[in-house]
Amino acid sequence: MPERMEQFLDTAMDQVRWKRAKAPLRRELETHLLDQQDACLEQGMAPEEAQAEAVRQMGDPVVVGQELDRVHRPQPQWGLLGLTLLLALTGGILRVGLTAAMPDAIQVSQTVLALLLGCGCLLGAYFLDYTFLGRYARIVYWGAVVLGGLSLIFSPNYNNASYYTRYVVLLYPVAYAALVYALRGKGWKGLALAILGGVPLAVIAMLAPYLLGLVILLVTGALLLLCAVCRDWFGVGKHAGTLALVLLLLLCGALFLRWGLPYFQAQIALLLHPEAEALGRGYMATAIQSALAGAQWLGEGTIGGFFGDSSTPYWMLVPESGRDALLTTLIHHLGWMPFLALMLTVAGTLAWVLVKCLRQKNELGRLVSLAVVLTLGLQAVSSLLLNLGYPFTSGTFPLLVGNLHSILDMGLLGLALSVFRQEKMPLPAISSPLPGPLRRPVVTWRDGELVIALRRN
Repeated sequence: MPERMEQFLDTAMDQVRWKRAKAPLRRELETHLLDQQDACLEQGMAPEEAQAEAVRQMGDPVVVGQELDRVHRPQPQWGLLGLTLLLALTGGILRVGLTAAMPDAIQVSQTVLALLLGCGCLLGAYFLDYTFLGRYARIVYWGAVVLGGLSLIFSPNYNNASYYTRYVVLLYPVAYAALVYALRGKGWKGLALAILGGVPLAVIAMLAPYLLGLVILLVTGALLLLCAVCRDWFGVGKHAGTLALVLLLLLCGALFLRWGLPYFQAQIALLLHPEAEALGRGYMATAIQSALAGAQWLGEGTIGGFFGDSSTPYWMLVPESGRDALLTTLIHHLGWMPFLALMLTVAGTLAWVLVKCLRQKNELGRLVSLAVVLTLGLQAVSSLLLNLGYPFTSGTFPLLVGNLHSILDMGLLGLALSVFRQEKMPLPAISSPLPGPLRRPVVTWRDGELVIALRRN
């Protein structure tokens, strides 16, 4: 690269404050300068004259750099960051306050530690360059598989389930999103590998066993694949890819009807009529429904329903009062109105994240943020059903409980915010110069790409 051009590039890049943007912008500017130099050489100019003309056509390097810096900078996500921290803090306060009278009261130090670690994960993921998931997709995927396998071997069992594996499984939708991204453009082979890539992850979820994690993985994986084939990522055609995916889902549905239907029929029967086994498998649902039967709109309620005549204290009646059933505890002690206000805030936060996700131009960013919001949303739905007395499966409400689940969920949400923070970071495309004498460069966004137009009079 000639010294004159190097000086131009150095001066222009000195004006750009976002370090991560400098390398791709410099490459694009360099390519444009060399193209202009070649064009001048073809017109019969001497090499030195061609270099000077190419630099002259680009204009003032300070102005070029300032225009790039104006458009090309991180987009802070203060609103979502603040809402996330507020929800986590609210959950910690509720957990400590509502369990204070219980013999196994949640310790303030434990909750504070969880909040600090959660904030660290949130901010660490927020400032992370999420594109490493695309650059090292296979390492991320196989690392997730190995980590899941090791957790099955070394994790202690809690309620007949591998304790740490269920947390690893919640990371699988993001790992799967990276795999789908890495296989784009590889035809039917890529689509087949993307489908088969979900098998090891699903097997680990089943071996845990962790039903909610399996459901989250299957639902998220199906939607990610649907997004990919609808945009013809694999190059097999939109209609052919969609048809193949629909046939696969129908096959999975047939297998479910063949082997899994009796189990789910029993679960649904228990879900609808837990009082039939009130002292057995349906105990928790019956206890929660009894606690909610006497709840007030505002203030502490009483125990009604099946256990209405019992003198047993609430904390002895409802298992997991300060953990999975924290929302039930909130309703019983404070009433329906605080619960509804909290749920509306959470729903608004997740809806905000989903809207920003769907607006993403960057394909990897859309997949990663979609995997995150689906993971958090399905957790929330499962936990809400549990806390209303319909426990299809166990579930911890995201962000509110103040334990390892909250730490993990805050890290996942931070990863989504990292995508939104860097949403103006696609590789730039530099347009050809417009005819006429040079006036100044104009930097704009067009269809999610940065375009540098050399405006002329």
